[in-house]
Amino acid sequence: MPKPFFGKQPLPDYKPSQSTLDAIKAWEDAVQLEEKTRHAAQQALMDELKADTDLPYAAMAAHSRVPWTEATLRILGKKAKVPPRQPNKAWANRTSRAAEDEPTP
Repeated sequence: MPKPFFGKQPLPDYKPSQSTLDAIKAWEDAVQLEEKTRHAAQQALMDELKADTDLPYAAMAAHSRVPWTEATLRILGKKAKVPPRQPNKAWANRTSRAAEDEPTP
């Protein structure tokens, strides 16, 4: 048998304690700090990509300390106006540079 419904029940007034308000404020501050530091870390990665046009997004995303995927880095790169990567050209440049660095017998 279902419970009888007598209409919307009034809610009691709630006033959070000062310790609860302090805890919520601390949490909001932590979230704001996290957002600020996350954007700083992302900008640092984008600056590295701008500086080295041969560095692929995949290589950066594969590093154990980089918490973002290649797809996320590409989105961030587009927003930061990172020049497009040219993997085949980059690979050719790296192999030709390696050949130049080898001593000739």
